[in-house]
Amino acid sequence: MWRTPALIVVTALILISCGPKSIAKKPVPREREIRAIRLMAEGDALLKEEKYHLAMLKYMEASEMNPYHEVIFNKLAVVYSRLARFYEARVAVERSIGLNRNYAYAYNTLGILDMATKDIEGARKAFEKAISLNPDVANFHANLFYAYVKLGLTGKAQTALNRALKLNPNIFESGNSIEIDTAVENDPEELYQLAVSFAEIGNLSYCLRYLGKALSLDLADVRRIQTEKAFDRFRDEPKFMSLMRLFGIGVN
Repeated sequence: MWRTPALIVVTALILISCGPKSIAKKPVPREREIRAIRLMAEGDALLKEEKYHLAMLKYMEASEMNPYHEVIFNKLAVVYSRLARFYEARVAVERSIGLNRNYAYAYNTLGILDMATKDIEGARKAFEKAISLNPDVANFHANLFYAYVKLGLTGKAQTALNRALKLNPNIFESGNSIEIDTAVENDPEELYQLAVSFAEIGNLSYCLRYLGKALSLDLADVRRIQTEKAFDRFRDEPKFMSLMRLFGIGVN
């Protein structure tokens, strides 16, 4: 029976993973490899159900079964991030990168972690690295789009957004939400720029989502909404007009 306390596993991770240094992989008995894969699959199912603590325990057990599997440590980092345990998340993702410096998904996770901890420049670099390793993943480009918006790089943001949509036109729809959406939720100007970006690609739902949040946070100079060309395509839409009336903004 597996009885290793969770704290021991976390401590072991901290001791063996001080920064993203290259880690030499060692042979793991086949039966432990198989057990680790099964535990990881169980963790994936729990993560999908948003049972984060239970998923964490599965991934931790998997990591002890096979401490040289970069995918396990990346998933452990993901679930730690969902639990706002950012230190442990960084330890885990750095070990993932140390085990495989060409594993794009680990850099994407690192970028999400950097966004959550307000290191936006670090997030930009991490997302760009992920894309350089695997340019065909829509979420990488979408996450980079969010980072560019926070950095005020609107031109680059639009390019990243277009690339994300080219790879997956439904990236922003149900089942394809961006993991770092909440990283921009408190800045009305950033929210406004997101609304403009989504208006430019014709996505009414996300445009209103961010525009409504920006207005709720007392967006400065709301009059510019009346002259923003990106919003022209939506001015006759009932939902757009309803939002404008809600905040006392003329629709004509």
